Amino acid sequence: MSTALRPVQVVRATPERAEEALSALLAAGPAASARFARQAEAAKIAIDRMWCLADQYGSYRMAVLAVPTIGRTTMLLASHARSSLEAANLGGAIEAAALGSADTSDIVQALIDPDRTHDLEAFVAGGLQRIATLDYLECPIPRAVGSPFAHPPSNLPPDWTIELACDAAVLASPHAADLPPAVREEIISVLDASYQLTRDCPGLAGMRRTSDVLDGHFGISARPRFWLLAKQHGRALGVCLINTTTELGQRENPAVRASAELVYLGIAPAARGAGIARALLDRGLQECAHARIASLSCAVDATNDPARKLYDSTGFRMTSCREALVRSLSTRRA
Repeated sequence: MSTALRPVQVVRATPERAEEALSALLAAGPAASARFARQAEAAKIAIDRMWCLADQYGSYRMAVLAVPTIGRTTMLLASHARSSLEAANLGGAIEAAALGSADTSDIVQALIDPDRTHDLEAFVAGGLQRIATLDYLECPIPRAVGSPFAHPPSNLPPDWTIELACDAAVLASPHAADLPPAVREEIISVLDASYQLTRDCPGLAGMRRTSDVLDGHFGISARPRFWLLAKQHGRALGVCLINTTTELGQRENPAVRASAELVYLGIAPAARGAGIARALLDRGLQECAHARIASLSCAVDATNDPARKLYDSTGFRMTSCREALVRSLSTRRA
């Protein structure tokens, strides 16, 4: 039997039909939709931006959810396409969701299982472009006592220092706007420098202002963050940004250890090849060990061989991979 959806029309879901739109998105019944809505509410994820494929009777058949995030970025989640024809039809809803996000975002993005070829077709049909295959890695962290990460890194050149970007209490704030202006400027400066000749998703370069990138890395909600700067003679030339999960410091059972994410690690071209990235990563792992964090995860461009070698040698192991696709909605530059 053909899985064709024609004739279909792209419509934005009304608030009154949000549950039906979620059911179309998830290809599931009311119970699963209600559970998804509860989880989204708990995670402070808005689900009021959905575009659907409506059939000739007005019923929602497939859907796309646009989730705005901090840093003028929107994540797109879509129904799974089962054929190239469904992918082509779904592409219309994806494009509508992308264009409908221009009021809040400069880019839209999607992360797709590479085995779901029809899903990839749908997002390409919706105007997104593949920019990288991302490998997701994880490193278990032993408890601080006896841990290889329990001591300061010994491989830092003598004219370098590694320090927190600012006071730990400020880094734990719920809002990136709480960072002092001078700290923001310093982090933005080293981020900009690290983007030069980068091998990590170079296709993203210039799609957003660096200040928005910083806000996106910071995220929302109060949580401990280990944001480290590597400085040579007081000038920041390397940056390592680690965010813990929100459970850290809020859990009732102290035996339950939280996790953390390495959201960015970058070095300015002038400092590459001197072991600064390894020293930053070692210091980040040290901070995690002392905070009783169970594991550190990250995502890295699969073609970034130097980064993969660094992570592999440190104990990171691959857990999954995703195709990253993006579409620019703005001509603004950093």
